[in-house]
Amino acid sequence: MPEIMRRPSRLDERLTKAQKLDIRAHQRTYQGAYIRTCIGSLSFSLLVMKLFSKEFMFIGLVFQVYSLLICVIGYHRASNMDLYFIDFSRGDWYKDYVPAHTADTETETINGHVFVDNKYYFKTSGNYVIWLSIITGCCYIVLFVLLAIM
Repeated sequence: MPEIMRRPSRLDERLTKAQKLDIRAHQRTYQGAYIRTCIGSLSFSLLVMKLFSKEFMFIGLVFQVYSLLICVIGYHRASNMDLYFIDFSRGDWYKDYVPAHTADTETETINGHVFVDNKYYFKTSGNYVIWLSIITGCCYIVLFVLLAIM
């Protein structure tokens, strides 16, 4: 059987085997959750729009907008996957993550953890959680208003 040639992905070039494993686990867990939520709310919106009367059309539309926004957030988070890995081997790594007015500070390494001004830096996904919370809250408010008007 002939061997299939493929172009290496950008993950093949600069990440270790453990980091690639973490990325695959992240993709299975979180991106799968975004896609499942998007497909679930989209199918529910189509169900509402097809089965119920015209008065419920706006409720289905709210769920369609909600699923579209979740899909956009999932895509954006997937495209920024390499931001979760900070290259601590570079001497000036903190200049990418610390504001410019504090970027000329002193670093310290204790037990493999890097500290800048006695603060440990770790990139979290808190911004995505905040955006999802805001979007979900707004959609619930719109749904409650639409149901109250009916």
